[in-house]
Amino acid sequence: MLAQSQLLSVAMVGLVPIQVDDANRLLADWGHRLGPINRPFTMQAFALEVDGRPVSVAVSASTVSNTVAGLKRTEVVECARLCSAVPWANRIMLRLWREVCAPRWPDWVPVAAVSYSQNAHHSGDLYRFDGWHKMSATAGTRSGGGAWTRKRYATDAVLGPKTLWLWPYRTVSTWRAKAPALRFVETSQGIFMPKYVT
Repeated sequence: MLAQSQLLSVAMVGLVPIQVDDANRLLADWGHRLGPINRPFTMQAFALEVDGRPVSVAVSASTVSNTVAGLKRTEVVECARLCSAVPWANRIMLRLWREVCAPRWPDWVPVAAVSYSQNAHHSGDLYRFDGWHKMSATAGTRSGGGAWTRKRYATDAVLGPKTLWLWPYRTVSTWRAKAPALRFVETSQGIFMPKYVT
């Protein structure tokens, strides 16, 4: 027997774009270690909602560094913040971000998506279990003061080595054209994946 029809059906779960200011409030409310994001260039924010209430947020941004894993800033998009009110939502939001949000980057078509995890606080399992590729376990400067950031101090949450994770969007031929110096392995689907770094 079929359930009685409804006049109005509302999705239980949804992925929606939100304002970066709203994402920053959620990052603060949920206690993200790095807190709100305030970069002087393009950013986009997205929320995973359950019954109309946000349970996870991701923020896309241009990278701070001019190059990442041998690619130019204008070839990648960074998942600069990912935070959830409930732990189970992190893996779902990361997958949705790389498959749905990152490819919608307005400034250019990304060759790859990247993200960093701070070694002192994250094992990297979130990215590893989602199939991302570990490019470096010593990314970032020890003292900060990179392309536009200020010097880092011992009390700064961002101080310390980070792991760089990469998700490629290109095929073999385009990877070879874009990053000939990097070492890659070809998958059965014809995707050139960066060689795993131990």
